[in-house]
Amino acid sequence: MNQSLFNLTLQSFLNDFFFMHIRPKQSYHPFVTVAFYLRMLPDHLLIKIPRSTRYEWQHKQVTDLFGYDWYCQNQHLFQTLQEVAASSRLLQVNRALLRVIALQRFFKKYTSQIRLKTFNAAATAVSTIQKVQEVIGLGYTLKFLQLTQQQYWQFRQKIKCPRSLFHLCVPKHPTQLLQQEINAIKKYCTDNRYLHWPLASVYHQIIRDKVARFHISTFYKYVGLLQLKRKNPNHRRKNHHTGIRAAAPLQLLHADTTVFRTADNIKAYICLVQDNFSRAILQYTVAPDCKASTMRDLLRNTHSLYLQPAGANACQLMTDDGSENFGSVQDFLQSAENPSLQHIVAQRDVEFSNSMIEAANKNLKYRFLYHKHIADFSSLCQYTVQAIEDYNTRPHDVLRGLTPMEVLNGKIIDKDLQHLQIQTARNARIAKNKEQKCCSYSF
Repeated sequence: MNQSLFNLTLQSFLNDFFFMHIRPKQSYHPFVTVAFYLRMLPDHLLIKIPRSTRYEWQHKQVTDLFGYDWYCQNQHLFQTLQEVAASSRLLQVNRALLRVIALQRFFKKYTSQIRLKTFNAAATAVSTIQKVQEVIGLGYTLKFLQLTQQQYWQFRQKIKCPRSLFHLCVPKHPTQLLQQEINAIKKYCTDNRYLHWPLASVYHQIIRDKVARFHISTFYKYVGLLQLKRKNPNHRRKNHHTGIRAAAPLQLLHADTTVFRTADNIKAYICLVQDNFSRAILQYTVAPDCKASTMRDLLRNTHSLYLQPAGANACQLMTDDGSENFGSVQDFLQSAENPSLQHIVAQRDVEFSNSMIEAANKNLKYRFLYHKHIADFSSLCQYTVQAIEDYNTRPHDVLRGLTPMEVLNGKIIDKDLQHLQIQTARNARIAKNKEQKCCSYSF
């Protein structure tokens, strides 16, 4: 038993050793043998072919093989392939010429699409021409394609740069905004906090946050290209003449009451007192009815909280001829001192209307309140607080990007510094755009 087991084990070992040292026969792709005979086979493949196989291929008697006569008749073709394969330059030229042939067929097939600028046919043609011209030059490329320089530039003008909103090559037109500046415009114009703001206020917020620097006309242009429109309720706009203007804060005040109807069909009255110079809303309240006592209380608070601490000598108050602006309001105005208040009725004592505060009323409603679902009087009071806070603290274009409260507190804009910052940002933008790799397509 032991002898038999030993014999079986020895036989198994010998079989494993025998098969382990026998090289399995491998087959070769026909192109490998063709490349071998044309001396085109790369070294890393040649070394993997057994020496015996290579010796057999080199010393094989090919004259007796089928097709040898055909080979002799077309030997010049194989010699050409061999010469092309041996030279990297000839390979590049060969590929370029094949692209020229393909492009000639492309022109014949897609002539109308190129003319009508469809399917990016012109872009495909220009891209291929540029690849070929790197090898044989633009002159020879156009000569082989039977194109004139004028026809080629016409193709180029049909191409739109994919990296530019204006479809213009960025390095050749470097004054275009940088991508991060465009992203900033998108971000601010789609931010929920600024959806009810005028576009001019959004622009000034970008400048205030030092995210980017450019002129407001540029901002409007890119907003149009990006289709970032404001969501405003439909309304008709009247043309008004420029109204009366104060020379400093707290010289001229406006007071007015506007009606707002909540979702439960209840009327409410929003009363405002506004400074003419800064456009800041100084006092406000929401009342269930329209009474002179409500306006009187607002004016008394304005007098004690703003006019007296500011040390104003005199102040004017402009209202319309509504009943809420008389009665107890007149009694308070006559008794007010340090400073005194002179009552002016719009379009009666002066030719101007009370348009400034009427514009503020419109802004509060159309820019803010009308975008909310205001169920009842209590909700209106809450939303009015938010609307007034937003109005007083957002930058206004008419105030050159300052907020009403900043102007009320005496802050001013350095126009020269602002212009210098925009010019500096423009120069930096041009330098950075010129560093970008040209798309080589558009002008």
